[in-house]
Amino acid sequence: MMVGILLPMALLGTLITWLAMPPKKEGRWVREPSTFFNTGSGAKAAYLVLERLGYDVVRLREPFSPDRLAGVEVLWILEPTFGLEKDERKALSDWLESGGRLVLAPGVRPFVARAGGDWLFDNWFNTISTSSPAKDAWQAISQKRGESLSENDPLFAGVNEMTARGESRFPNNSPLKGPLANAPARVFWADDLGTVAMRVSVDEGEIIALADTHFLTNRGLDEADNAVFLANLARQASHATGGGTVAFDEIHHGFPLSGDPWVAIAKMMLAEHWGWGIVQASLVLLLALYALGVRFGRPVDVVMKQRRQHGEFAEAAGRTLHDAQANELVYRTLWQHYRGLLARSVNARPESTPAELATAIRAQSGVDVAAVLEEAEAKQATRVSRTEVFAMCSDLERVATALQQAKPTN
Repeated sequence: MMVGILLPMALLGTLITWLAMPPKKEGRWVREPSTFFNTGSGAKAAYLVLERLGYDVVRLREPFSPDRLAGVEVLWILEPTFGLEKDERKALSDWLESGGRLVLAPGVRPFVARAGGDWLFDNWFNTISTSSPAKDAWQAISQKRGESLSENDPLFAGVNEMTARGESRFPNNSPLKGPLANAPARVFWADDLGTVAMRVSVDEGEIIALADTHFLTNRGLDEADNAVFLANLARQASHATGGGTVAFDEIHHGFPLSGDPWVAIAKMMLAEHWGWGIVQASLVLLLALYALGVRFGRPVDVVMKQRRQHGEFAEAAGRTLHDAQANELVYRTLWQHYRGLLARSVNARPESTPAELATAIRAQSGVDVAAVLEEAEAKQATRVSRTEVFAMCSDLERVATALQQAKPTN
């Protein structure tokens, strides 16, 4: 009963918690397009969109290595804040040269490098910080086909208008440097501030370089045709029409995979808006189990009752049969008892007929009980009264006593 009352209350509390508590805002005070962030500058919506489009989307939270990059078809690195280790730089370069597709936004703001880390992308691209009015605000610059977007690039199929921020650009005259200085590059998105996006061929692979990530953010994805451009970008980069393994780099946003997984699961559960509802339901269940196990009042000593005597059982059985008016059952039971007793007394067979049994008794004791036995046998098939039951028992008890007295003693 207690569980039946408390369980609906727990479910109601969980439902109220679900409706009343909005999802927790996850993000940092600086703009960072991480797929873990659901703030305006995060990229969680882009991650979920690609997942719903059928791509095998994963988050890379371990250092780059040939083994980890072997199964990745498209790698997204969006404005990382941590540098790459030496082994990571080599693994990324080898993967790219062997045919990997890299969607890269190097960014222009300072990063927080780990010990031994290096800013690899500073050696690949020249980036500039612009003085656009939209740099320090959420104001977006609208760009239409024929003005800044390439008319022929398949990335803009179905796209008529895009929005971008004016925070950073690649310079139009020399966007590449270092190992990529002489690499073939084709600009497909540019404006008065500089180059927004371009394709760079690297041996068998390709880099789709982005100077601006506003169209990928949770806020920007809902503007103009940015969502269509995201789908085109994923399809073109993955060599496919609707599938491919897409990996988002998160370790260089400061989200390495480490620690106890059970602790991480608990933290993730509590971070979601339904987490506390589950905690409350669990506490209510524990209280219910505790309440069921608690005794109410002082304990009562166990009283050992005395064993009953055989006569008490016989009296109780007789009273039960008397109340049930089971005279015929009592008669048949007692007749079978006395019949067996008399047969054993004269060494006769238990299945002997009343006539055979009377003959044996007369031969041994000289007592003629044929009439008594015949009458007792005949009354089994009729209704009898308690007086007739008592009379049959008295007669047969006298016969049994006479047979016992007639036995010779040694």
